[in-house]
Amino acid sequence: MALKLVTAPATEPLTLSEVKTHLRIDSEALADNISTAVSIAPGAHIIAAAYSLVGSAVEVSGYDVLVNLVSGANGAGGTVDVKLQESEDNVTWSDVSGGAFTQVTEANDNTPQEKAYTGSYRYIRAVATVATATCDFSVEVIKKAGPAVEDDLLNALITTARQYCETFQRRAYITQTWECWLDEFPEDDYIALPYPPLLEPAVTAGSFVTGTVYRILSVGTTNFTLIGAASSTVGVIFTATGAGSGTGTATASGIIKYYDTDNVVAYLDGSNYFFDTKSEPGRIYLAYGKSWPGDTLRPASGVCVTYIAGYGAASDVPKKIKQAMLLLIGHLYENREAVQTTGLNIAEVPLGVGAILWQDRSF
Repeated sequence: MALKLVTAPATEPLTLSEVKTHLRIDSEALADNISTAVSIAPGAHIIAAAYSLVGSAVEVSGYDVLVNLVSGANGAGGTVDVKLQESEDNVTWSDVSGGAFTQVTEANDNTPQEKAYTGSYRYIRAVATVATATCDFSVEVIKKAGPAVEDDLLNALITTARQYCETFQRRAYITQTWECWLDEFPEDDYIALPYPPLLEPAVTAGSFVTGTVYRILSVGTTNFTLIGAASSTVGVIFTATGAGSGTGTATASGIIKYYDTDNVVAYLDGSNYFFDTKSEPGRIYLAYGKSWPGDTLRPASGVCVTYIAGYGAASDVPKKIKQAMLLLIGHLYENREAVQTTGLNIAEVPLGVGAILWQDRSF
C-alpha cells in the first residue's frame, strides 16, 4: 500500500492568533495593536505661509500607517493645504510622493480626509499652509502593528505540528483528499482506508467542477448524461464536463480505478460497493453478491482509491488535538536547535503531546 496526499488542507486547526495567545508573545486585541500619534495638534491654527506650520515627527518603521486630516471650521475665506514629508534621520526631510491632501476650504471643511503612507522611511510628519484666516484642524497618524518578525516561523510551526500529530495518530484533521494505491485488489471483501475520519461529502448539481471524477449518490432532477455520465444511475462514475443542474448529488470520494497490463484505466461502478464511514479506519465494502474485478492488472500500483478524509473545518477538530498541537508548537518555538544538556533529561517531544494523541490513535 502507498498513500499520496492529493489535496492538502486549505486551513490549519489553529490560527496564528491562537498560537500567539498560547505563547504569550503578542496580543491580537485591537487596542493593543493600534496606536495614534499626533503630528499637528488639534486647535485653531493661525495663518502660516508656505508650509511653515511643521508638525511633530512620528516614527512609523514596521507599522501599517494611515494619516487622518481632521478638519474643523475654516475662518472666512480661509484655506488649509497639508502634505506629508518623510525622513530617515529626523533631520533631512522630503515630500512624500502623492502625499498631499485635498485643499480644505469653507466648502469642504468639517470633513475628514485620510491617506495611507506606504513608504519605507523611519519618520513621517505633516506640514501645512494656512491662508487668509485662522482654521481649525489636526493631523493624526494611526499606526497598526505590522506582521511580527516571527509570524512566518509560527505559521510554519503550526503546519509542522499538525503534520506531526496527524502522522502520529494516523488521522486527518482538516478536510483533505488522498489516494490509496494497491498492487492488486484485496482477498478480503473490503479496502481499509488510512487516516480517518472517512468522508463522503455530497456535491449538488450546479457545483460540479469540470474535469473532476464523481460517483452519483442521488439522481433527483439532474440529467447526468448531459455532463459526462453514461447514465443517470446511482453509483455511475463520471468525469464532469460541466457544473450540471437540478437536485442530483455526487461525491468525489470513494472513486476506485484500476489499470490493466496495457495501463488502460477503468473505473469500478459504485453500485458494486458501499462506504463504511462508521469504522475506523473507514472502509469500502463490496456490496452483497459482488466481487472485485478479475482483470489481470499491471505488476505494481494496479488499483487506486481516491477518497476524502478529515473532521471537516478547523472548528470540527477535537479540542484535545488542538491542545496537543499547542504543546508541541510551544516546545518547537522554545527549542529551535538540537541540544544536549548534561544532567538533564530533555525529551525531544513533550510527554503531554504523546499522552493526548495516544488516546485516539488509529491503527
